[in-house]
Amino acid sequence: MPGSGVEAASYGDLLVTSLVVLGAVCVAAFVVVRVVGRWLLAGRTRGASLLDVIARVPLEPRRSLYVVEVAGKTLLVGTSEMGLSVLSELDGAQVRARVVARPTFADLVRGAWQKRGRPPADAATPGGGTDDREVS
Repeated sequence: MPGSGVEAASYGDLLVTSLVVLGAVCVAAFVVVRVVGRWLLAGRTRGASLLDVIARVPLEPRRSLYVVEVAGKTLLVGTSEMGLSVLSELDGAQVRARVVARPTFADLVRGAWQKRGRPPADAATPGGGTDDREVS
């Protein structure tokens, strides 16, 4: 507008301002999720609840088998469209002995990050020592 003394903002200025605001919103959302998430999950550690799902095996889209621990009992439960059915009681000690701890996503990322800095396994000599073989 001629005569008003106010210059129109360029598209570059608007883009930079939008990106700064978007970044601030993302950082604020991250902080809120971290703080509120820890607050909500404070009492939800494994074993602190009455019911723990030990394992799940999907059979079909709406049918699954669950191994659950409820009040000290280990049960095999089936689910379907018709509801839940307790199929049998299992020996808790044998179930716990067979449970394999799955790594968390953070553990997988950490392991991949650590492997990234190392040379491939076939490039290094096992044990980290020198190779005593002669090259002909």
